[in-house]
Amino acid sequence: MKLYIFHRTSYSYPSPVRQSYNELRLHPLSNDWQHCSSSTITILPICKLRSYLDLNGNIVHYFELPEEHQKLVIESRSIVETSSRVDFNHFPYGVNLSSLSKMEGVPEYRDYLQTSSYVEINPNVWRMAVDLRGDSNDVFQTAYQVMEFIYNNFEYCKSTTTVNTHANEVLNLRRGVCQDFAHAALALCRCLGIPARYVSGYFFDHTRGKKMRGAEASHAWIEVMVKGHGWFGLDPTNNRVVDDTYVILGTGRDYRDVAPVTGSYYGPLPNAFDVTVRVKRIDS
Repeated sequence: MKLYIFHRTSYSYPSPVRQSYNELRLHPLSNDWQHCSSSTITILPICKLRSYLDLNGNIVHYFELPEEHQKLVIESRSIVETSSRVDFNHFPYGVNLSSLSKMEGVPEYRDYLQTSSYVEINPNVWRMAVDLRGDSNDVFQTAYQVMEFIYNNFEYCKSTTTVNTHANEVLNLRRGVCQDFAHAALALCRCLGIPARYVSGYFFDHTRGKKMRGAEASHAWIEVMVKGHGWFGLDPTNNRVVDDTYVILGTGRDYRDVAPVTGSYYGPLPNAFDVTVRVKRIDS
C-alpha cells in the first residue's frame, strides 16, 4: 500500500517569542514492513534543519529560532510504501509466558519491561493485569486480551486527558485517547512480563464510513515482543492487530520518547494551536 501523509502543526502567540528550540519526530521509519521513499519537513520562519538518530533508532530533526517570531508552522509531507507484516490466519500463538523469564536480562528488551515516564509497574496495576490474564499462559493471547479489555471497557474521549496524563490515571478513569490507551496497555503488559513498547505514527482508515477512532490525526499503539516471532503491533483504540494501513514514525518506552513535536522557548503561551493530519492512499 502506498500512502501520502501530510502533517501540519501551527502555533500563534499573543506577542513575539524568542529562543525557540525544537525536536521533531515526523520522518517515517524504513524497515522490513515499510519504506519511506520521500519525506520533507518545512519550517516557517525559515531555518536550518539538522538530524540525528536517537537511542531507539528514530529519526529526529531539530532546529532553533533565536530571533523573535509570533507564529511557528511545521509541515511534513511523506510517501510511504507498506507491506503486510502479519499473517492473519496464523497469529504467533504457542509461546508460553514462562519463556519471558529471561527477557529482563536482554538489553534490547529491558527498557520495555520497566517503569517509564508515563507508565508505572505497581501492585494495583499488577493485580488488574493478573485478573485480566485469567487462565491464559500464552504471550500473544494475553496481550490480545489486554487490547480487547481496553477497547471494550474504556471510553474514547478527547476532553478528559492531556499529553501529560499518566497511565495510572487512565486505568482509574477508563477514559482517554489513543496515547492514553497505549500507556494503559503498556502498563498491563509490562506487569505480566511481556516486553511492550510505545509506537507513534498514523493509519489509513480504509473502513466503509471512515469510523475508526483517531483517524486524521497522529496515532499511537503498542508493540509486544513474542519470542521467536518478533514485535507485533496491537491498537487498543480500535481493537486491531496492526497491518499495512499503519505507518510508524518511531518507537520508545512511552510518549516522552516519541512525541512528534517537542520544544521550549521564551515568551507567552500560544493563543492558538492547530494540528492537521491527512493520510491518503495513492496507489489505487
